[in-house]
Amino acid sequence: MIKRLTTWHARPGVSREHAVERWPGGHVDLVLAVPGVRHYVQNYCVPDPGGAEPPYAGLGEVWFGSTADAVAAQQSSQWQAVIEDAATFMDFDRLTVAWADEQRAS
Repeated sequence: MIKRLTTWHARPGVSREHAVERWPGGHVDLVLAVPGVRHYVQNYCVPDPGGAEPPYAGLGEVWFGSTADAVAAQQSSQWQAVIEDAATFMDFDRLTVAWADEQRAS
């Protein structure tokens, strides 16, 4: 299982609250329509137990069965629709993307 992990901030001119409210709407359906997507998780960042503000608005996880599936997905028109939608509320200049191979500890 390979995952695309994306941390994001609200784009300039969009409040953090509005961006976080916008994220679950039609964006979920767009991601789930991408060929090869096995699972999608949205993690909403909250203040830490000491009350400090989170470093970003959210962390998204898109799961694929293989690297080849991820490459094919990113070349699809459905992926382009995801990117176009995300650009309406995410600050792409502050976006961080990492790829991970999940290893579960037993």
